[in-house]
Amino acid sequence: MKSRPIEHQFEFWANLGKVGGYIYQHDGYTTLLPSQGTWPSKTFNIQNNSITKLKTEILKTNIPNAVALDADDRSNQILIENQFNMTSAVEGMSVRVSSNMVFKESPNIIKVDDETEIDKFSSIASNAFGYNIHPKVLVGLLKDPNTQLFIGPHKAQFVSCGILYLDKNGDSGLHMIGAKKQMRGLGLGNEMTQHLLAHALKNNSKEIHLVASKFGAPIYRKYGFTNRGYLNSYSLIKK
Repeated sequence: MKSRPIEHQFEFWANLGKVGGYIYQHDGYTTLLPSQGTWPSKTFNIQNNSITKLKTEILKTNIPNAVALDADDRSNQILIENQFNMTSAVEGMSVRVSSNMVFKESPNIIKVDDETEIDKFSSIASNAFGYNIHPKVLVGLLKDPNTQLFIGPHKAQFVSCGILYLDKNGDSGLHMIGAKKQMRGLGLGNEMTQHLLAHALKNNSKEIHLVASKFGAPIYRKYGFTNRGYLNSYSLIKK
């Protein structure tokens, strides 16, 4: 069974693919394969009996060579036995919402409402995370009632980004919080996090989830987030 923040993350990815038209359900796994850009090319929701087929399809380049699963899933060991190499591990974190929580909503951060702002979000996120994030993989979210995208300014230019997603359980999740590389260290990530958390409280969620790198996790602990597990990523070693 997946931990709640990992389950939420997988639902967020699936929703991205659904509204964008680039999700594919296979026998034993799910893939996201956008026709433009490299993000979010992923393979997830892995079943134990699908590893051989998964390996074959990756070698044929039919599906992304980027496999994600909960660290507690026994498929981790099966992947390693089949020449998959772990490329990263991020923390799944959650905080339970309480009545005494107060977060600062920034008057400068705006909600993304049109394709011009989607272009700005994609440019900021691509710079911040080092992925090729094409606007077309995100534009479908403009009509999605459960997803809100935000961009924040610094000296009259938009340089930070973040996403808030409300899942089927009524929990909120924080995603893609970042700032352009040249703007780091200015507190923009903190400002965006506070803004998203303030909006998450409006969702009346019982819990808020996110995944965090080892560098980001200490920051989120200050907001009350605690570890609920890990999300591992693998790629097949091609000989």
